[in-house]
Amino acid sequence: MKLKRKITNKMLLVGIISILLTAVSTSFAFGYFFTEQTKADLKTFCQIAVVDYGANSQSGFESFAKNGVRVTIIDKNGSVVLDNMGTAQTNHENHNDRIEVIQARANGSGSGYRQSETIGVTSYYYAQIMDDGEQVVRVSKDIGSYLVIFGGLVPIILFIIAYVFLVCLAFSSEATKTLINPIHDMVLNPEKVTYEELIPFANIIEDQNRKIKKQIDKLHWEKEKISALMANMSEGFVLFDMNKNVLNANDSALKMLNASKIKVVDINSFSHNDVLKKVVDKAVCGESNYSDIKTKNREIQISASPVYYDNKQNGVICILMDVTEKRKAENIRSEFTANVSHELKTPLTSISGYAEMIETGLAKPEDVKGFAHKISKESARLVTLIGDIIRLSQLEGPIEQKQLYNINLLSVAKECCEDLKIHAEKRGVEISATGTDAVICGDRSLIYELVYNLCDNAIRYNKPQGTVTANVSVEDNKAIIKVTDTGIGIKKEHQSRVFERFYRVDKSRSKETGGTGLGLAIVKYIAEQHNGKIMLESKEGEGTQITVTFQKV
Repeated sequence: MKLKRKITNKMLLVGIISILLTAVSTSFAFGYFFTEQTKADLKTFCQIAVVDYGANSQSGFESFAKNGVRVTIIDKNGSVVLDNMGTAQTNHENHNDRIEVIQARANGSGSGYRQSETIGVTSYYYAQIMDDGEQVVRVSKDIGSYLVIFGGLVPIILFIIAYVFLVCLAFSSEATKTLINPIHDMVLNPEKVTYEELIPFANIIEDQNRKIKKQIDKLHWEKEKISALMANMSEGFVLFDMNKNVLNANDSALKMLNASKIKVVDINSFSHNDVLKKVVDKAVCGESNYSDIKTKNREIQISASPVYYDNKQNGVICILMDVTEKRKAENIRSEFTANVSHELKTPLTSISGYAEMIETGLAKPEDVKGFAHKISKESARLVTLIGDIIRLSQLEGPIEQKQLYNINLLSVAKECCEDLKIHAEKRGVEISATGTDAVICGDRSLIYELVYNLCDNAIRYNKPQGTVTANVSVEDNKAIIKVTDTGIGIKKEHQSRVFERFYRVDKSRSKETGGTGLGLAIVKYIAEQHNGKIMLESKEGEGTQITVTFQKV
């Protein structure tokens, strides 16, 4: 029950009880004073009757009867001589034993009363001895009891109760507002206290308000922090209740599942992915599980776990991770392992075969020198291959800051061309470096290796009397090196894969030229470590141009 209603009801109850007590008390007081007044009136009536009867013994006392007063004349024997409301013959009782008569004969006057339980009436008597000393004049009057008097006032009391109730209702409602409003104001503003008794309470409220505000601010800050973390998570986050309604989901999850952002939605409206539904169904049953979702160009791993609170499951949390690059790296690593095994197996098989033939004496003496040359050639190829593999694994780590210097790209290009000049002449290829100075920040040995591999590839896959040009230029604050050859070119279907490890466009030609299939993969890694971009343009039978762009210092 509200305090306002309780106070109103209490005030109304107090008003009604007060009315009833007042009515009862007033009735009894009225009855008492009425009785006393009746006794006084009887004395007066008796004195008048004595005078009237003394003057006229035949008086009938008609006027007394009209006022409800009964006059009785009693002789010395106790017999009724006169009764204004009856006859002497109707009452043969001896009245000398009545208390009022006894007192009158003894003291000159007396009074008494007798109550009728059956009709609820009380008769009051007053008696006085006459001058002859024998006869007694007695007057009496019947009045109702207190209950009778009160019963007569009941309609008036009920009317007063109804009237006062309405007045009390209006007054108590207004009085309640007067009492309650300051309390409301105090709750909103503890400094504004109307009643002194409420000051300790107001101080407690103010202290509690400060604590609650501090706690709310802390919770708000925690919520903002969690929201910020969720919003910036690269992983997807989705929270479900036990009915599989989405309670929360970050942008990453919406993007991965191609779902719309809705405050509260069931899983069927959130996503139509069957894999997600199965994973969530198992988690709702209390089983942690995960699975993969494959889209057109992405691969998503979903991990779902039940959420418990007080040893009771309250929901399910799903974490979505984009494992596309991870899976791609795993595939590349798997392919790399297979390719390394294959590339190492071929020269080792040749070396083992030739060595076994020499060891067992199957080789003719004149063939031993040729076999030894082939063993030496395959061993050199094997050493080169292992060196490239080691180099590639080294390039997978980040560059140390202490190895970064300002490098003139044109100077590096000229140095590479000079170092490859003899190799180019052996193949009948002309190599040159042209352009303008362009300074970049990087590891000089790695940049040298990048340019060297590009020029070496251009020589290996060139035509006799062909050319290789390393041109350096500056455009839009970018340092650009373009290595162009007039070689055999690359078919379009191979152009997107030439930077993969061990990928060869023409495997037979690669073996002839001594290529390992790792040169362009090394170039790609070095470019990425220097935040560079590689672009390849090639036409089959006409030549190839590879462009590497760096940020100019």
